[in-house]
Amino acid sequence: MSQTKHIKINIQGMTCAACSASVERALRRADGVVQVSVNLATNSATVLCDPEVDENSLVEIVNKTGFVGSLADEDQISVAITHTISKKRLTIALICGAVVLYIGMSHMLPVRLPLPPIIDDRIHPLNFALIQLVFTIPVLIAGRNFFINGSKNLVKLHPNMDSLVMIGTTTAFLYSLYNTFRIVNGDPMGAHNLYYESAAVVVSLVLLGKFLEENSKNSAKQAINSLVSMIPNTAILLKDGQEMEVPAKQVRIKNVVIVKPGSHIPVDGVVLSGQASVDESMLTGESLPVFKEIGSTVSGGTICRDGMLQIEATGVGGNTAISKVLRLVTEAQERKAPAARLADKISGIFVPAVVSIAFITSILWAIAGRDIAFILNNFVAVLVVACPCALGLATPIAVIAGTGRGANLGILYRGGDVIETAAGVNTVVFDKTGTITYGKLKVSSITPSKGVSKEDLITCCACAEYGSEHPIATAVLAHAEELGLTVHRPESTQTVPGRGIIAENNNKQIVAGTMALMELQNISIPKDADTDVPEGCTAIYVALDSCYLGMIALSDTIRPDAKEAIAQLNKMGIETVMITGDNEGAAKLIAKEAGISSVKAQVLPQDKHRAVEEFKKSGRIVAMVGDGINDAPALAGANVGIALSSGTDVAAESSGIILMREDLHAVVDSLKLSRQTMKIIRENLFWAFIYNMIGIPIAAGLLVLFGGPVFSPVFGGAAMAFSSVSVVSNSLRLTRYQPNKK
Repeated sequence: MSQTKHIKINIQGMTCAACSASVERALRRADGVVQVSVNLATNSATVLCDPEVDENSLVEIVNKTGFVGSLADEDQISVAITHTISKKRLTIALICGAVVLYIGMSHMLPVRLPLPPIIDDRIHPLNFALIQLVFTIPVLIAGRNFFINGSKNLVKLHPNMDSLVMIGTTTAFLYSLYNTFRIVNGDPMGAHNLYYESAAVVVSLVLLGKFLEENSKNSAKQAINSLVSMIPNTAILLKDGQEMEVPAKQVRIKNVVIVKPGSHIPVDGVVLSGQASVDESMLTGESLPVFKEIGSTVSGGTICRDGMLQIEATGVGGNTAISKVLRLVTEAQERKAPAARLADKISGIFVPAVVSIAFITSILWAIAGRDIAFILNNFVAVLVVACPCALGLATPIAVIAGTGRGANLGILYRGGDVIETAAGVNTVVFDKTGTITYGKLKVSSITPSKGVSKEDLITCCACAEYGSEHPIATAVLAHAEELGLTVHRPESTQTVPGRGIIAENNNKQIVAGTMALMELQNISIPKDADTDVPEGCTAIYVALDSCYLGMIALSDTIRPDAKEAIAQLNKMGIETVMITGDNEGAAKLIAKEAGISSVKAQVLPQDKHRAVEEFKKSGRIVAMVGDGINDAPALAGANVGIALSSGTDVAAESSGIILMREDLHAVVDSLKLSRQTMKIIRENLFWAFIYNMIGIPIAAGLLVLFGGPVFSPVFGGAAMAFSSVSVVSNSLRLTRYQPNKK
């Protein structure tokens, strides 16, 4: 497969799903382009293409579709906060629009609204028309972008929401202008066919809707940009014993950085000296500060609450943990959920279809004998009410809010498609070591032979294991330290691969290992010795100068949060399975303690992947939770791979969800948040479709057929604005989402 490259393009001027659909179609037709994703919420396009494709040619394609494109900065990780509609413009439009609405509707209500005689339609019809024209013009100027963008897109055969507003309001304005000239020429009846209020109020309401929508979108993006603000711009370097404040970008690997109380840590690093409590909540979602001392790792962007630290930089610039988090979050918003692709397909044909409906409606009412004023009213109403903005924003805004909230909780989704898949998960497969358990052995029981104390047994075994990095040696030495025993370094050691160790100390031989090693060394075990290994444990037998001293049983340590997290998954109707390469006894003991009913033990890495595939073939939607290199095939093969932050880079790269918290509750939270995000998306799509399904027939005059009222374009503009705002506001509920751990 030939290599490809990613190009990100920022796009200005997109206002609805039809805009993003037209840009996507144009880019997809370019030679060498493999894949295109245009996101209305982030105002950007991500293009996967052949290496020889010229980036500027893609920008030119965007420009030709009627929008303004520019290449995004390669290191850009923030989500742009947009302010395209000023409060001043909006205020002018709303005030002038309200005046026109009052004057224009004054004679149409059951009780006439009071007007000064000089602009009363019965006394001075020309003044009545001119005053509306005077107040309508500032509104049209305030909303000029609708007319400029709408016309450009219409000419280029890429009609969008602006085109609908432009056609509708221009038609109403020009027809009103024609009737104003009728009044000038002596026909006062022209005053009854003025639609200035439709043009002015529709533009005002659309501006208001876009302003509120923009503010709501910015609120959704704020969760991500708050993470960007956590990265400090400067760092204090320690060089030749002197402190120097430099831009954070200038810090290099192995530089020593000073972090003072209350300041943000500028780089990832290892503590060389000092102690402090560090607030890691923006990275892991955990509110309690974490104690750091010599040898502890710290992450850039976290806050040193108290104490002073000297750290050696291990990750700088774009390689810090928080930069990687931000990159994953922004990339996630560019990957579309299947629901978004469906909305895009519909939006691509929506605007032309609406224009066709408006013309067909006008023709049918003309055939039915209705006057031009009635026909015009319905024509404008259909165009204005059928705004596809809500449809285009339904999914991407929810994905932005969901991924942003996830980042705050220490949950990283790789894309909207991952969120949609995770929401349907009904089986979670856990790796055991390092996932359900810490992967660290501890001494479970000590069984000395007759006449031997537990302390002597542990001291002898610890002496043999001294200096070894084997997990069993680490556990035995840690237990000896807990008991306050003095352990001497052996004079010599010999490792017997897979069986244990033989050491010499004070001219005495210590043998510590498996029963097979005891037999190999011809060490006899007394008949009355208790050699039964507790269920789920690993045993090490110890002898001194061929005399059996006893047995030490070790077991893995289950995470304290495992039982509660798995109980929550079961309550959600999700089947939990544990899969491990350990022996069946140890696996069943851990599974029973954690509350997992299904266990697959003694499974090789390639068989883990096979087991996941078997679940998928049986119709299950599988999430695999793991942390090691040996879990990578299964993580990649599952419908959704969930990697723990404590795991390997290979595991993380194979996963769709990365958990930054050392807490199995994060697995539950990631699936719950996915379900909540998809619930919001489904609600958004429902409202976006229902507005149009109900609004278009009513705007076309359906109620009139049954003796009902005519639907004014003013109400159409209000409904259109409300639809977009309601969809975005609904999505913002995700930014306040709180996981329930009970």
